[in-house]
Parts: sequence; C-alpha cells; structure tokens
Amino acid sequence: SSTVGWGQSESCPGLPQHPRCRICACGGRMEASMAQTHKYLERKFQVGSANSDKVNYSLAEKFFHNKDVKPEVLEAKKHVMKTKQANILGTEPRVWNTSTIADPKIEKHASSNDLKGRLLKVRAGLMDERVAKPSRFHTDEAIAERHKFIVSMTGQGPIGKLTGKWFNTVDERGLSRHCIADDWPDWNHSHSAHTKEDLKEAQGVFEKKDTRRKSMLKKDNKLNTLEYVHPVQAVANVNDCLRERKIDFQDLKEQFKRELKVEFPQASEERLQAMAQRLLNEKLLADEKMARFPVQHESFRPNLSLTTQDRRYKEYFHPGTYGWTECEKRYGWSCCINFDQDSRGCEHKICNPDSWCLMGFERS
Repeated sequence: SSTVGWGQSESCPGLPQHPRCRICACGGRMEASMAQTHKYLERKFQVGSANSDKVNYSLAEKFFHNKDVKPEVLEAKKHVMKTKQANILGTEPRVWNTSTIADPKIEKHASSNDLKGRLLKVRAGLMDERVAKPSRFHTDEAIAERHKFIVSMTGQGPIGKLTGKWFNTVDERGLSRHCIADDWPDWNHSHSAHTKEDLKEAQGVFEKKDTRRKSMLKKDNKLNTLEYVHPVQAVANVNDCLRERKIDFQDLKEQFKRELKVEFPQASEERLQAMAQRLLNEKLLADEKMARFPVQHESFRPNLSLTTQDRRYKEYFHPGTYGWTECEKRYGWSCCINFDQDSRGCEHKICNPDSWCLMGFERS
C-alpha cells in the first residue's frame, strides 16, 4: 500500500493540494461535490398549467386533491347526495310543509299507520325510484291522432297493425266537417232540420237571438229621454239648417257669382258656384266672429312679448392664431386660412346678457 502525503491528491498524485480546502484540483471532482451540496429550482406542479406532467385525465381519475375543494362545496355536495336518497321507511325527518290548505281531500299526509302496505311496496321495489309523471305529449288522444295520421299517410287501411283496434280511418262525423285545428269548432254541413239535434240547436239559436233582442230593447234608466236626440232626427236638423241658410243668403250668393263672372270670364258654371259658396261661408264666419268678439285684436291671452324679450346675440371669434403661413407665403388665420386679420370669425358663441352671473359668489 502506498501512502499519500498532505501535499498530493489521492486521485491525482502528481498535483499539489491545499491543506485547508481538501478539494481536488480536478474539474470533475469539483462539479460532483457542488451538485451534491447545492439545491437547484425544481418545476412546481400547478393545476391547469403547462408545468404539470399530464394534460388529459380520465373521468375515473381524481385530478384535484380533497384539500383543493372548498368546504362549503363539499357540504353542498353532501346535502345534494343526501336529498337524492329516497326516504323509503320514513326514518329521516320530513321537510317542513309550507302549505296552508285545510281541506282533507286535497291535503296529503304521509300515512304512518299503513306500515304493512308500505313494506309491501318496498319489497316489490316500487319505492326505490321516483315515478315520473306522464308527459302531455304522450296522452291517449295524442297517440290516437298520431295513429290516424300514420294510416292516412300510408293508406294501408285500418289501424289494426298499430293498436289492434279495427275501425274506419275517417271519423264517424265525416272528414268534411273537420277543421284545420282540433280545438276549432267543426263545420256542420248538414241541411236537415227534423232530427232531435237539429231542433235543439235551432231552439238554442232562437233563444240566444231573442235574449239579445230583449236586452237591446230594454229601457235604460240612466238615459235622459227629454234631451236625447235620435241620430236620424239630428241629421234632419242639420239638413234643415243648411237649407234655410241657402234660401236666406241666395241673393248675396248671386251677387258674388256676378262679380266673379266679371273677374273670371272663362270660368265654368261649376267653378263660379264653388267660389261663390266659399266666399259666402267666409263672410258668415267673419260675421260670427264679429258678434263674439266686437273689439278687434283683443282677447284674454296675456301679451308675452312684453315679458319674454330675447336679447341673446352671437359673438364671432377665431379659435386659431394669426401668423405666417408657409404654404400660402403670407399671414393668415390658422383655423380658416383667412388673410384679413380683422375678418369675421369662423366660430361663434351665444351671449345672453340676461343670464345669471354667479362669478362673484363664493362658497362658504
């Protein structure tokens, strides 16, 4: 066995070694010792990120830990799973019934006395699952109508091969009486009037019309017969007034017609008649206005022009600056390129001298 001195390395005898560090000067030995002592950063597992090893998981595999789920979520899940379990034997406390119905025929209680019947149902398996209510789309009437439709489309005769019932595809009432929708009343195309159904229907129609006639002819206690004017009488009164006006002002109308004949010699008789009638109506309206308002231009309306004077005015200005323009090689306004310094502004603002001035007030 050879001995190694303090100045030489065991792996490399020819190289000197420092007595304090005791580390070989060889590069491989140094890297190995540093790898054993230093802890580098490692990739951290994070749910839903690319740092995790897997991206796709099966339905049976638990992806999240139990501690990752919130406690209130776990409690809600337990409550839902517990409510899904049917209380078959009635051992669990019942939910509080908020109904206020006191009728024993409508009110439904959980019968705790019939224990034998409940046990028989449990043994038969009838209380294991909740029975769903039948859908309104699968009623007997809907199924029968669907069977009729299938037979009418295929044209293969009776409905024996579908339901085992043998009857005619066309209803006993006749296909011509049926409407588009089933809820609409059918059209009665019969012209007979001697059967019992026809006599009963005729009697019902007569009673309905007679009841309406009596209600229409019944005197109304709220109607004032002294002031009520029949519509026929009202129209006759208006016609009488027009007839009297034509007779009273016939001479004035003829005078208007003669003057219009002189002014419009080429006008026809119908046009002269219409123009004369219009002038006569305007004169009658003017006379009625003079009778109601004898003083001209006088009414009870206030003269708002005295109190609502508008003294607003527009003040024009240039929003730009007046200076040298390189593109035009002369002075002008930068906003509207007007070369006259004293020109009218391209923008304006409305000034109201009657507006309230609040610039002198200060908040306390």
